[in-house]
Amino acid sequence: MNTPTSAARDTVFVVDDSRTAREVVRLHLARLGCEAVALDGGEACLAELTRRTPALILMDLRMERMQGDEVCRRVKAHPAGRNVPVIMFTSAGEPHEVMHCWRAGADDFLPKPVAQEALEAKLSAVRAARERAREGVPRGRRVLLVEGGRFLHTFLGGALEQEGLHVLYARDAEDAARLAGEHGAQLDGFVVDVSRAPREALALASKLREVHARKPLVLLSRAEESADVLARAQSLAGAPLLEKRHLGADELLGRVLARLVPGLNPLRAAERVPFFTVVEFSSAGGATLSGFSHDASPEALFVRTLTPAREGARLSLKVLLAGQRTPCLAEATVAWSNPPRPPGPFRAPAGMGLRLERMDASLTQQFVRFVPRTLGFPLSGSPRVSGF
Repeated sequence: MNTPTSAARDTVFVVDDSRTAREVVRLHLARLGCEAVALDGGEACLAELTRRTPALILMDLRMERMQGDEVCRRVKAHPAGRNVPVIMFTSAGEPHEVMHCWRAGADDFLPKPVAQEALEAKLSAVRAARERAREGVPRGRRVLLVEGGRFLHTFLGGALEQEGLHVLYARDAEDAARLAGEHGAQLDGFVVDVSRAPREALALASKLREVHARKPLVLLSRAEESADVLARAQSLAGAPLLEKRHLGADELLGRVLARLVPGLNPLRAAERVPFFTVVEFSSAGGATLSGFSHDASPEALFVRTLTPAREGARLSLKVLLAGQRTPCLAEATVAWSNPPRPPGPFRAPAGMGLRLERMDASLTQQFVRFVPRTLGFPLSGSPRVSGF
């Protein structure tokens, strides 16, 4: 049976097959007022998870009997562990290891040896997430996306999230009507795909326009629509229907963003490709914190971290690439920042989108090699996977 975690003394699992490493982290946690549960491997972690739910799991990536990414995958699949933050310890910056942990659902990284200041920042972020449950989603970027097919969920929804929006997904017009009724006061805009069922989608759009007259409404389609549908869409949205067949992925995303958040300078998230590496970042005079990048676009780096810097902050970055002992250096501005929040109806990645402003020669060379510089991917091709 899972025992609720005390708010005054957080329970933290420390999973490492090195007794010395476990003891170092346990002492750090004791100084931070936590109850550290030292576990010597993945099997012990999973067994303990059936008895109680921790506030946080700290886990070494490289363990002999069961690798950390496999343990993380099993934790996230466990009913008691799916919402527990998992932070991986790593002494290496091997991108393939970062990729495995990201796919397993890891929430953050900490470089070894673990510094108490960095650990305290992660723990504070986890504690703050519980308080943030009462605040709700930030105003200004909350969008209802009414899907008309897999494209909207896998491409457009993901790209909107990586541009800093908080997305509420609806399966169809009926589901959208229900969600709009429940969350209408929180929503800042609507995106409706009319291609699957134009009549039902336009009826939904008419209702949304009637109830939310001042909020942006974007209508799009993946098919060739009739003149009647085009005219009705123009009347409801106050702008032409966006037809995917005439637009590249980047241009479609740009037009959707321009209608939802006028004046937003996009990060070109439609053009992002996988880019896995551990990232350390700091602001002027601030502590050095860490996270890991999972994607890059021609102008941005997308970083998952429990401790994102505030929006607008200027950061110095250290990015460790494969085969290099010396990290690459860069400077960036935080375009959007999402500190961790408890699970809710809106989806948004915990972390930050960084607009790159300056990179050293080595990092610039890697971007030129792996990150597309054209406006969107060729329609006949597929995104290139970086060799990082």
